[in-house]
Amino acid sequence: MSKKFEFESKLKMSFIIMMVIGVIGMVWAYFWNHGFNSNARFWGNILLNTYYFAGIAVTGLFFITAHHLGYAGWQTVFKKIPMAMSKFIYVAFGIMIVITIGVFVGEHDGLHNLYTHWASEHGMADNIVKDKAAFLNPTMYAILVVGFYGLWALYTKIIHSKFMNIRNLKEYKVTKAHAATFLVIFGVSSSVLSWIVIMSMDPHWYSTLFGWYNLMSYFVAGMSMMILILIYLKSKGLLPHVYEDHIHDIAKYMFGFSVFWTYLWFSQYVLIWYANIPEATVWFNKRMDVPLFKFIFFFGIFINFLLPVLGIMKRKSKRNFKLVSFIAVMLIIGHYLDFYQMIMLEPMNVYEHHGSDDSHSNISNETILYAEYHVEEKNEHNTDAHQEEKHSASDSHGDGHKNEKHATNLATIGLPEVFIFIGFLGLFLYMTFATLAKEEDLEVTEDPYLKESVNHHFDW
Repeated sequence: MSKKFEFESKLKMSFIIMMVIGVIGMVWAYFWNHGFNSNARFWGNILLNTYYFAGIAVTGLFFITAHHLGYAGWQTVFKKIPMAMSKFIYVAFGIMIVITIGVFVGEHDGLHNLYTHWASEHGMADNIVKDKAAFLNPTMYAILVVGFYGLWALYTKIIHSKFMNIRNLKEYKVTKAHAATFLVIFGVSSSVLSWIVIMSMDPHWYSTLFGWYNLMSYFVAGMSMMILILIYLKSKGLLPHVYEDHIHDIAKYMFGFSVFWTYLWFSQYVLIWYANIPEATVWFNKRMDVPLFKFIFFFGIFINFLLPVLGIMKRKSKRNFKLVSFIAVMLIIGHYLDFYQMIMLEPMNVYEHHGSDDSHSNISNETILYAEYHVEEKNEHNTDAHQEEKHSASDSHGDGHKNEKHATNLATIGLPEVFIFIGFLGLFLYMTFATLAKEEDLEVTEDPYLKESVNHHFDW
């Protein structure tokens, strides 16, 4: 059997340093540019990284429960790894509670401006927001976000206690009820959370594919993280019964979900482009008008689709640990960037009436990529319905600010973004490896499907 994982002080210190770097990035983002837009850069990055790493974590639960329900034994030998990944959900749950409190506090108290498009006084006066008020309101946000993240945290505890110590087929069958229940909850919650947490940042726009699109990013990044941890543990002489065949199968998931993500990327974009309806195209138009977001949007196809297709399509490539590791790292970065372009545009808009300093002097020395977005408002007496819809979608406060002449988007990918990402990554890995260090053995010892997993092998 495998040896016990020792969480060495050197590795532990590396993760702590990463977390300290993350804290520096948070402080930097909080006070950046005099804290404009209720510290939008700080809160935008917090939401981005919390949502992203929670998706990676919950993929671990999905991986265990889906295979468990389907009597798939090949993953038994390493199932403690995706289980350990899921522990980050506890952190995500806590942070999302704080963000939810900010929705109730409101923009005037300055906690955050992530959802002022519908949660503020100006936002609620918007005609389109009024039509969606049953869904877009602070109470519903709290029920859905705290409720679903709370359920994820609850099932993290249940699955860890029930699934890691199965001794016979009877216990295996009993736990299938937990697996089935979680999969139903996950199927609903993953889509609903994408709508209320991400899509509602622009309440004038919606997509019926958005939930699936987010889900595929979860899966690709989650499988990539899992395969990196497995390869690292293998390099330390642990998990001796995890062979090339196991890595090959996870790499197939990476590849397959990348292709499915691309299918959804193309379907969502091309259908809206072909129909050319202003209320649908506005979400893409706003991003095409910002150089940074336009670059990320199309760069995503290369890093999230072409790279895995060219890199790990062949059978031999999926068994090359170094190549698979490189592709996995690139996919984690690529899907982070994809969530960045979904989340960071709206909070970083600053309008003339805010009185914020729009000069670039405060940010030029820290920026890797800089995006500026100028909105030339249309005449408020424009009677064309489609143009009015498009106008209101680009106006951060709906009908309340038709006379605005100019808006600048200050979204950047600079050192604060890099530091905060590193900090969340360090926290995620610290929790994962700390959980593994508590296990007496990295492999389950009595699971009825252990033998099948140890002898997992195929020649095609």
